[in-house]
Amino acid sequence: MKINFRYLAVVLVVPMVIVTLSWFPKEPYTGFIADPVQSNLGAAETVLIKGDRGDVALSLLARYSIEAVVKSKNRQSDYAAQISKYDLALAWGTLNDPVIDSHISYGQSGRFYFYHWSPGMTVSPDYIASHSANVHLIHSSSHVLRVIKGIDENDHIRLEGFLVNANFKDGAWKTSLTRNDTGNGSCEILYVTDVEVFEHR
Repeated sequence: MKINFRYLAVVLVVPMVIVTLSWFPKEPYTGFIADPVQSNLGAAETVLIKGDRGDVALSLLARYSIEAVVKSKNRQSDYAAQISKYDLALAWGTLNDPVIDSHISYGQSGRFYFYHWSPGMTVSPDYIASHSANVHLIHSSSHVLRVIKGIDENDHIRLEGFLVNANFKDGAWKTSLTRNDTGNGSCEILYVTDVEVFEHR
């Protein structure tokens, strides 16, 4: 059999180029992002969802829309993971400005996130606390879960849905309803009805 070496070279090189390009991290979005939009509901509504261990009732407390850059992503395996499989550490406002971002590092552990800053930072620690968040995501559909699974660090995203309390059999998992709190209980629990990953060129 005669082999066309010119064709073979193309076949071999193209996959190598694709793999090589995938090694380079995404460039983060660096523009200003407005604060999340929250509209509290007059009375809590209840939605029953199917979790990995049975039905769980969600109390819908507020409509919520957030646009942000992903600073960290964490796959969960705890009790709450039956409905909330991923946490995202998000930042908005001016925190994605390259000069500011270079002085801040973010990370996650368990259901918590943390950040550290270095000397020379031009925003206050309070600003970081009020313009970043660790969000516990509850997917409303298999499509939403697929999109969430594909989200990477540095992605510029938009999440739409409801801030909720999750009423497990052994107690309630409660969401934060403000951006100014810190510590245990300060994370948002978001029932995600729509998610978008923005493309930048």
